Amino acid sequence: MAGSFECIQCGKCCLGIGSIVKMERQLSKYGFVVKNDVVKEMRQALITPEYREIFDRDHSVQEKHPSACFFVRRLPNGKYVCTIHPYRLLICSSYHCCSARITKAGEEVGKVNGRVSLESKDEALLELWREKITAADDPTQEYIAAVLNSAGYEVLFYDGE
Repeated sequence: MAGSFECIQCGKCCLGIGSIVKMERQLSKYGFVVKNDVVKEMRQALITPEYREIFDRDHSVQEKHPSACFFVRRLPNGKYVCTIHPYRLLICSSYHCCSARITKAGEEVGKVNGRVSLESKDEALLELWREKITAADDPTQEYIAAVLNSAGYEVLFYDGE
């Protein structure tokens, strides 16, 4: 099954990208020029109104993670938000932290990075993956889905992966 990538707001991508995605200059209280320091992409960005209060008062993410993006903030519910989300750079808007997510009984139990690299704490899933997926010559998405579905797992592959 294929779908569109949906961010779960874990913050992992934003916590280490501060050396690439930089605040180039401040134009106004909530207006900035943001820059990808590698490819030199630049654009104007505004802190979105719903995140202005947390942007102003909370810098704990950057204090705890010096390599974090200047614009990321942590919400009280533990999720991370991009305070300039509608204006984010291409490196951010095109980033997918994984190529597929695996669930069982509605709970995420694993994710696939690249084509066949599995991250999971589910021992049964890890064993199944080793025996059936890693051992296969060139497992297709259809094959992976069939193997996982037969064991009670669901898999969502993201478009373009």
